[in-house]
Amino acid sequence: MERGFYIISYDIGNQKRLAKVHNFLKDYGMAVQKSVFECWLSEDEMKAVVSWLSDFIDRKEDRVRIYKLCKTCLKNVEFSGVDDEFTDEPPEELIL
Repeated sequence: MERGFYIISYDIGNQKRLAKVHNFLKDYGMAVQKSVFECWLSEDEMKAVVSWLSDFIDRKEDRVRIYKLCKTCLKNVEFSGVDDEFTDEPPEELIL
């Protein structure tokens, strides 16, 4: 199953909704900052994430951005600071 790499960032106006969005996204990726997740998702998983977020957020108060990075772009990712080394391949447990 082919997986794409997505960065999901969000700014949620209500603490209760913020916690629910964060907990929901933990099932799909890794939090790399307080409101930023890196996710390796199949097309079906991506559709499920977009659907849930679209139904859940308050469009007058909240903001969600989802960026898909192509394989070429992933090779150009730079990082520094505390964390594991960035990999441009899905984690082993996602490879079928």
